Amino acid sequence: MDRISCLPNYILCEILSYLPTKQAGSTSLLSRRWRHVWKDLQVIDIDDRHFRDEDPFDSYVNAIILTQRNADYSIEKFRLACETNSTDLILTWLDAVIGPHLRELYLNLHVNVRFGLKLPEAIFTCPLLKSLVLKRKISLNYGPEFPNVYLPSLKNLKLKLFIPYVHPNKLLSGCPVLENLTLILANDTPDARNVYVPTIQMPRTLKSLTFEDDTIVLDEIYHRVIDTPSLEYLNIKITIPKNSELLVSFSSFPNTVEAHLDIDHARVEHGAWCLFSAPAFKFPEFHRLVNLEVDVPCFNTNFMLNFLHNCHVLEGLVVGIWTGFDSYTMEYHGPTPPTMVPNCVTSYLKSVEFRVYQDTADEREFIVYLLQKGLVLKTVTISLDPDFDQETKYEFVRELYAELYAIPRGSTTCQLNIWP
Repeated sequence: MDRISCLPNYILCEILSYLPTKQAGSTSLLSRRWRHVWKDLQVIDIDDRHFRDEDPFDSYVNAIILTQRNADYSIEKFRLACETNSTDLILTWLDAVIGPHLRELYLNLHVNVRFGLKLPEAIFTCPLLKSLVLKRKISLNYGPEFPNVYLPSLKNLKLKLFIPYVHPNKLLSGCPVLENLTLILANDTPDARNVYVPTIQMPRTLKSLTFEDDTIVLDEIYHRVIDTPSLEYLNIKITIPKNSELLVSFSSFPNTVEAHLDIDHARVEHGAWCLFSAPAFKFPEFHRLVNLEVDVPCFNTNFMLNFLHNCHVLEGLVVGIWTGFDSYTMEYHGPTPPTMVPNCVTSYLKSVEFRVYQDTADEREFIVYLLQKGLVLKTVTISLDPDFDQETKYEFVRELYAELYAIPRGSTTCQLNIWP
């Protein structure tokens, strides 16, 4: 007998838990020693992509669930990814695995149900559940009487769902120790005006937040509250149609190390700057932020300088301009930046990258400013807008090199790269 086969069952099950259940079950063919080992698995990972058309997927899952139900071990981790017309079967499987010992649940379901599959309410009160991932056609719309939510152990939550199938606040309010949240909301309804999620409040306990919101509709006012003082990683992507207003309330971010901000608006005149240029807007503080990526429809020097003044130890900055967006000069109504040079520019900023550079006056002014004031800069990379024709690109490169190389630089080791 080989050495691995001599290991006790609980170690063999730990090894098999890293395999899809279909492959783990196939080890029963290795020898008599392995025949029943997989039946003690407390981790079930089933994906219908691992099955051929002639394989009886539903019957296989039924057999797996029945085997585990009759075992002495409770299921601790359950992952199911499938496309099916039988919602009753899925609910039967979930009823069998949801229990007091469940620690991780991953569901990626595409079902032939108009308003999405409504999950068993018992999911929302699993005491040991630490990780919950819900994707695609899953409904959390239980009407006005949303089930009680209390997930005292939940630290990781990923929701990639379609409106109107989710009311995020009702779920988030029942997660008192949540640390990592991915919330991706998309609109999948013919009449977007039937959808309105006015306020989303992020839990204060978060350390990592990825938030994408494509549900904002016309003629409404939206409020996104990101009061998360323990946050270390921030990634926001929001699409705002014209004739709508977005208000974002920030706290300071003393622990944030990396941030990505991507704000798109269909109307330039009152676009992303309704978020960042209002006179009363208070720029968030990033005391430990090392890398920042900002994607906006167009660039404004005062806005960016205000941001840099609040990013005290920033080392890497990436600025992206939306490709294909009409370039307009927008009136900036935000606060005037302080006259002193931001601390990060003189002491920490090492790399700057400009993507989809459009050669506006503000863009040139900002790059000149960084080259002159950046005392520790190592690289400044400029990538031109791909919509420029080839002749325009080469003319820009020639002019930029001539102008920028003539500027006295704060860092003698800074390397300038311009890509057509």
